[in-house]
Amino acid sequence: MFDIKLNVPLKEALGELKEKAKDPLRKEIDTLLNNGYIPMKTLLKYHSEYWKNQIPMRQLLNPIEFQFKEKYQPGSTYSPEFKKQLETLKLKQEELDYQNMIKNERKTLQIIKEEGETLTPAQMNKQIKEQVTTIFNIFVSVISVVFAIWYWTGTSAHMPVHYRLLLCIFTGILVLVAEVVVYNSYLTKIDLAKSQEKKKKEQKKVLKKIVL
Repeated sequence: MFDIKLNVPLKEALGELKEKAKDPLRKEIDTLLNNGYIPMKTLLKYHSEYWKNQIPMRQLLNPIEFQFKEKYQPGSTYSPEFKKQLETLKLKQEELDYQNMIKNERKTLQIIKEEGETLTPAQMNKQIKEQVTTIFNIFVSVISVVFAIWYWTGTSAHMPVHYRLLLCIFTGILVLVAEVVVYNSYLTKIDLAKSQEKKKKEQKKVLKKIVL
């Protein structure tokens, strides 16, 4: 957004209007003169109410120069005390996140220890390779489907470019979600199978103890 910088004709017109005006209009004009610019909406209002039959708009805007508003930056209007409170809250949140991370790691290690499934470096390397391969396959699937949709909408359907882009984005997200759901389902089934296998082993151990 932008405002109009006060040139000589505008300053003179505002000065004359200020002499005749009363509060709160006088204070409003003082603010405009101190700022050095006037919003376009305010200028149109003043011209319609006070200058329409006296000063042409062309004369008021000659020469014309725009005053662009600065882009708002989050936190620029915060007080030092509020910024300090935000920094304190941020540090507390970081500490809480760190403690939760340590707690989750301890739980994970405890579960692995209880299940007797401590991974060797070779097993960890294998799992990492499998995850990288899965991510690559998902990426290839998404790209292939998006390319096919883009090609079909351009050669057969002859859709406008913006429709083609929207359709490609929607289809790509849909395929990505589907691939992730299928992969998570696969991991869930594997975990369930491991859990069932562990229960079978435990039952066998108990039976042996009873026989003895």
